[in-house]
Amino acid sequence: MTRRICILLLLSLVSLQPAASPALFSPPVHAMDEQDDVLEAIKRGDVMPYSKIKRIVESKLDGVVVGQQLRRTNRGWQYDLRVRRKDGRVLMATVNAQTGEIVRTR
Repeated sequence: MTRRICILLLLSLVSLQPAASPALFSPPVHAMDEQDDVLEAIKRGDVMPYSKIKRIVESKLDGVVVGQQLRRTNRGWQYDLRVRRKDGRVLMATVNAQTGEIVRTR
């Protein structure tokens, strides 16, 4: 009985809440601008798709990519990847996003 009352109270509270604005669930404007910039950079050939970068790095470093970030620097676009090697070590690899060249690891 108390379970039914709790459910009814919960439903009545939810129905009293004002409708959520779609703006509350949309990404920030700057995030959409960054996504558009990345898509344009991929179309121009300034950025290699992540799937290709992932294959290159995993084969060269003999591991699995467990984290990634794409960012624009004063030298162009670069991927910052966390790679877990088969021996259990985690490396940070900086990769040129246009060429797929591993710039540095730490």
